[in-house]
Amino acid sequence: MKNLVTILCLFLFSSILISGCGGGKSKSEDRKMNASLDSLITNMAACKEQNTNCPAYTKASEQIPAMAKDTANKNLVEDLFNGIAQSTSGARSAACAHAINFWVGNSDHYKNAAYGRIVLDALKKEKYDEKSYVGSTLGQLLSGWLVTDDQALLKDIHAAIKDNNTEKRGRKELIRLSGKESFAKPGLLDLLISLANDSKESEEIRVACLGVIWRVDEKSQAKKVEDLYIGFLSNAAPAIVGASLEGLGYMKSVNGFGKVLETIEKSGANEEYYSSSSRALNSYISFEAKEGIDTKKAFNLAVKMANNTNLKPYNRSYYILPIETFGGSEGKKALSKLEASTEKDIANPAKQALERLKNKK
Repeated sequence: MKNLVTILCLFLFSSILISGCGGGKSKSEDRKMNASLDSLITNMAACKEQNTNCPAYTKASEQIPAMAKDTANKNLVEDLFNGIAQSTSGARSAACAHAINFWVGNSDHYKNAAYGRIVLDALKKEKYDEKSYVGSTLGQLLSGWLVTDDQALLKDIHAAIKDNNTEKRGRKELIRLSGKESFAKPGLLDLLISLANDSKESEEIRVACLGVIWRVDEKSQAKKVEDLYIGFLSNAAPAIVGASLEGLGYMKSVNGFGKVLETIEKSGANEEYYSSSSRALNSYISFEAKEGIDTKKAFNLAVKMANNTNLKPYNRSYYILPIETFGGSEGKKALSKLEASTEKDIANPAKQALERLKNKK
């Protein structure tokens, strides 16, 4: 009997040690998603479209936020991350990620590196499918850890961005949602510049990088970005040139201003450039004036392009925005002339812009 008691004691003690050292399951791993949440997530995962076209998303968009407000559901966020970790399908992972992205409230979960690791692992399992939203949803959620202080996780996220085997939409979301805070962390800006410079990289990814690096805040880094954009204005690929025009406009680059005007003068009538060209001009004109930038020159070029009959009327109409932004009597005069056009695709937008200017206080 004494031996039996001793054996039982040893067994219990060893069980405690195993549990304490991680051999057993944690409470969160033991706990299953509550039935109501599980049903909502399951039905969302069955949707072909991740929006209100699917009744399951409409229902979830009403019920999951209500669950989040109910203090009885204190483990809701944890259960959704566990749902991603335990999921055997990308669609279910995306349903959980969508709920976290849009319906569960604050961003405290971004302080938890373990959650970021769960999402990263889920994204790395995905393969690109042009009809699937899974990668973009996971990438959108994962982007919150681009500013994490966990260096190991940050390094692995950067590696996923660099890796062209990472699901393309997820990769693009991580790039798209980069900004000055994530650029303040070591490595990301240089990585995106490197990808933009890589001729072997897909044009889609290169353009995505060019579309965000202008957000950099630090002056010496900004100079590096500015020089990259200016160099790309002579690139053979219209998408690369267009993204660079826009980037210089967003930066209100003084060094690049003359080159931007020259490029638009040369190529702005090309149907592959009108959208980027008009946005670049509008950015230079918008908001506060900057020393070294002659907004009148940008305005005059916008007027010239809007009246360029080598462009289709619809394409010319894009240049109405910078004309309206410049405003004043000169803007009104230019718009009045465009309003008189016999082409509805240019006359109607000009009329609307003119009315907005007249009503502007």
